[in-house]
Amino acid sequence: MRIFDNINRVAMFFKVGKKMNDSIPIGFLGGLAGTIAMDLSNLIFKKSGLSEKTYAQYAGSVLLKPFKLLLRQNYLLGQLLHLITGSLLGIPMFSILKKTGRDNYLFKGAVYGTFTWETLYALGQRLGVIRTKSRTTKTHLTTLIDNLVYGFVSTATMVFLTDSAVFRRTNKQLGTSQEETIAKSDEVPRGNWDYIHENEMNIYQ
Repeated sequence: MRIFDNINRVAMFFKVGKKMNDSIPIGFLGGLAGTIAMDLSNLIFKKSGLSEKTYAQYAGSVLLKPFKLLLRQNYLLGQLLHLITGSLLGIPMFSILKKTGRDNYLFKGAVYGTFTWETLYALGQRLGVIRTKSRTTKTHLTTLIDNLVYGFVSTATMVFLTDSAVFRRTNKQLGTSQEETIAKSDEVPRGNWDYIHENEMNIYQ
């Protein structure tokens, strides 16, 4: 019976989650889910020898020197910083989804994931903000895949959690703006009819 009770609780949680309208919690939870999926992907690559570092090491090196991350408490601090960063980055991602609609949300997530990879990972190491360096091409490619996973899972979670009325309002606004544009383009400019009539008389004369 306890198992069924737990299943019902989980179902009720997701049922409530689907009715969320607030952008901040939706973006934060979506970013958190994407970050967790990203860490799992990174863990698989590291266990298989394709990746050199974990994201706890990358994030922790922003505040601490890399050798200090060998201590457990410092490593956990890096992991916490990574989770917070990924969760916060979900907020602007949801703003994009909210403005553009949920159509092709996986593609939008992939674009956003590529942007975060280029900005935080590539540019961060280049500028020395991230002091933990990765050397191999395999690591660079696997981190790109990790960020794509982040974008996919984050946007999918946001679409799942968000009340469909939020996206319907977005689509309605987009449709209204398009209709206004078409209506304006179809309008016939009004001129001075006396002037037009006078010109027509001159032509016939």
